[in-house]
Amino acid sequence: MIEKLKRSASEIYTSRAVLSRLVRQQLTLRYRRTVLGYLWTLVNPLLMMSVMAMVFSTIMKEDVKVFTVFLFAGMIPWTCFSSIVVQSGGAFINNEGLIKKIYLPKILFPLSISLGVLIDSALSFFALFVIILAVGGEVSQALFFLPVAYLLVFVFSLGVGLMAAVATVFFRDLQYVIQIAMQGLFFLTPVLYKKDMLSGVVADLVAFNPVVPFVELFRAPLSHASLPADDVIIKALVISIFSIVLGLGTLLAQEKKVVFRL
Repeated sequence: MIEKLKRSASEIYTSRAVLSRLVRQQLTLRYRRTVLGYLWTLVNPLLMMSVMAMVFSTIMKEDVKVFTVFLFAGMIPWTCFSSIVVQSGGAFINNEGLIKKIYLPKILFPLSISLGVLIDSALSFFALFVIILAVGGEVSQALFFLPVAYLLVFVFSLGVGLMAAVATVFFRDLQYVIQIAMQGLFFLTPVLYKKDMLSGVVADLVAFNPVVPFVELFRAPLSHASLPADDVIIKALVISIFSIVLGLGTLLAQEKKVVFRL
């Protein structure tokens, strides 16, 4: 396992130019031939989250400014996670022709997708952060923790994305199941509501949701101007390590079979 990991890391480094090309392709093709071009990366989340903030702050009878910061802080990690997992599900299937023509480390495809989503998310964050400041969000030293939060959610999402990419090769319908599962998981993640509002079975399900600590990593600095609790950071770190180890292990174990099943 260790030798396979070393080989995989060496191949990624050797193929870094290809990885860079795949990431650029991921970023440019999405908005090619549109009038606003890459500005849609900023416009889309701004419009969607602004509408959600207005609607749900009214439904929950919350102050719109406070709820806007609360919602944005939860949507940033959730959108990054769900986008990486959903898009990574088709990483091998969508690149079937290229994979069969030349040898490339298979990890490059889900990794390039994940890096592209991460860049998208970071750019969207800056636009959303301007809105957060405009509605009264606080600037504090806790904001310096956000790069760490981004790193942890990226590692966690990449691990899940690697498993999704491999599994979808063997079960093609899974790419559609993943999208439905993400919709259900969204409502079991405290993005639109606070955890203490829940009770009973639903509260238990949310407590076991692995995405929750990552939402709290962002919500503490942005919504409460404080560092996340130590137990939250430790939990997110453990989940991230477990996810990436399991994801890499799955890919390395099934790498040869992936080509034959495409």
